[in-house]
Amino acid sequence: MKRGVVIGSLSLFVVACGPGREPRQVSVPDPITDDLAAGSPSSPNGGSNVTAAPGGGPISGGAARAAKNGKGTAAQVASLASFQDGLRWGMSHDEIIRRYTQTNGIIWRDYDERLSRARVGPEMIALEAERDRERAAFVRSYIEFNETPTGYDATGIKGEYTYKNHEALMSIERQGKKRFFFFINDRLWKIYDEVPLSESGNLGNSFQEAVLAMNAKLGAKGHVLGADPSKGAPAMALWRDNTSQLRLVDRSGSQVVGVVVEDSATRNNLDALRANKVEDVTAVDPAVTAVTKGGLSDPNAAQQTGTANPTKKAPPKKK
Repeated sequence: MKRGVVIGSLSLFVVACGPGREPRQVSVPDPITDDLAAGSPSSPNGGSNVTAAPGGGPISGGAARAAKNGKGTAAQVASLASFQDGLRWGMSHDEIIRRYTQTNGIIWRDYDERLSRARVGPEMIALEAERDRERAAFVRSYIEFNETPTGYDATGIKGEYTYKNHEALMSIERQGKKRFFFFINDRLWKIYDEVPLSESGNLGNSFQEAVLAMNAKLGAKGHVLGADPSKGAPAMALWRDNTSQLRLVDRSGSQVVGVVVEDSATRNNLDALRANKVEDVTAVDPAVTAVTKGGLSDPNAAQQTGTANPTKKAPPKKK
């Protein structure tokens, strides 16, 4: 009897002296959204497969910048080669053009099935003309980022390039997405796909779904970095292999997600490659800003009348 009383007392003592607050993993929200914590078919425990920062919380914008600069925070995977579609880092833009536009090249093969089903005559001629226009458009898409601002400054890929550092890009739309090829010193180093978010899409209808889909595709939980609105930095998830890094970029405001694969060696050397730290080419000239804010006055402006301190005339000289 006494033994039972002692055990019961010990049980009450353990309960009373237990943790005074709920476990950390319960109180901390999911690093992307609380909705994922409600349950996911990809997680056997009902939670998200998204990786949080050490300690369980979302990762700060500072950590996001560190990861982008190659500090080793991306999740390791076996290979990201499938995202390069047979292209290799360091190819020139002329080599990319030939790979896509030559006879039996990538664009040519895109039309093979359609042409095989087309009726001989006007239908086939129209498809061949469409194919040739697409090939020509891809060649014309090449643009260098020199001194003149480009229309890309008003798009979601601003920040992926700089001016006056021998950078350039090409773009093409195929297979339901838009792809950008980025070059430094005419060497391919980055491929950026804008993938539409939709219920029927391969990456789902939201950035959260895209992260889970990519986790499943790569067999590893991407390292998730929270958005930093003060710096205009979106949320992203990172994976890497021995030669490349993949960034999944949240652009759900435009109903797309960015799938960006980069050459790690180039990315780690960007500070040296982008030696020309160019000012914002779209910024207003400082002198103009000073005038519009009242910091400078126009010496040629007419003197206003009726002011609090009117200009006094000198008295006439006495004869």
